[in-house]
Amino acid sequence: MRTGAAELAAQVRVAAEEGKWGDWRPDVVFATSLISLGDLIAQLPRAWRTAVSVLYMHENQLVYPVRPEHAAEDDRDLQFAVTNLMSMLAADRVLFNSRWNRDSFLDGIGREAGRSPEGALKRIGADLRTRSEVVWPPVELPMTSEPPSGTPRRVLHNAPVVVWPHRWEHDKGPDELLEIARSMRGRTPVKWVLLGERFRVVPEAMERFLEEFEDDILHCGRIDDRDEYLAMLGSCDWVLSTASHEFFGIAVVEAMWMGCMPWLPGRLSYPELVPAGCIGLTPEDPPEGPGGLVESIRRHLGPCRSKEAVRRIEKEIVAAYESSV
Repeated sequence: MRTGAAELAAQVRVAAEEGKWGDWRPDVVFATSLISLGDLIAQLPRAWRTAVSVLYMHENQLVYPVRPEHAAEDDRDLQFAVTNLMSMLAADRVLFNSRWNRDSFLDGIGREAGRSPEGALKRIGADLRTRSEVVWPPVELPMTSEPPSGTPRRVLHNAPVVVWPHRWEHDKGPDELLEIARSMRGRTPVKWVLLGERFRVVPEAMERFLEEFEDDILHCGRIDDRDEYLAMLGSCDWVLSTASHEFFGIAVVEAMWMGCMPWLPGRLSYPELVPAGCIGLTPEDPPEGPGGLVESIRRHLGPCRSKEAVRRIEKEIVAAYESSV
């Protein structure tokens, strides 16, 4: 976020000087939230600077969790959130990957940016909302929810199989996972599948989980092969999220598409990902008709299937371009 715009612009300028594109110039610059869009545009070749710009906010730095070892939550570095704001102001159209992402940023940025003595930016969030849209990201989903390798489905076992698909980091809630697992022990037997990426430093809560529930863990570790990964999801009954940070939730979407019941908190983007009434379900309070619920969830998730989501993004890009000519 600090230097990426300069690095990308330098690559473009070198290629332009070498005559790679001749007289060609882009109609639209499409960038993500990890780029300072205004800095990028300002450093592009002069003929490119009038291109329409569309910004895709796949996350925002105003509510991104602060690592406890780096700073306290009330001591966050606002430079990155302000970079997001400046990028939005430079864009002709802003796309967010969820309502939660949009609202958490636009509802709070005016309070932070309006701290200047003049307070001129206090209403900036409301102003930006008028040229912002929510477009779910493209997710590569199979045509059906059947595991591609033919792995037989488990459907609400006597001991439900629960997948926790998060990377092993603080913002994915390993402490809450451990607490939930302990609370279930003795009441509802649960088998666990852990699919997230494991890093060199493992959170203490995960170490304890591995020790205390060793006999109940069916699989532990990242699966690189795509078909094997989907097959593993298809062998589970529930997907559990304990995340404190999630701007969309691709892993949860994949699990639900493969037939897992949603065991999701009523926070972040999760209420958007399921039909009404699906938040609050647990293995101790399962739905009466799981098959019908799976189909209802899959219909709800249709807009994030790759082709449909890409078409929607392209539609927004075209609309931004056409409104400028």
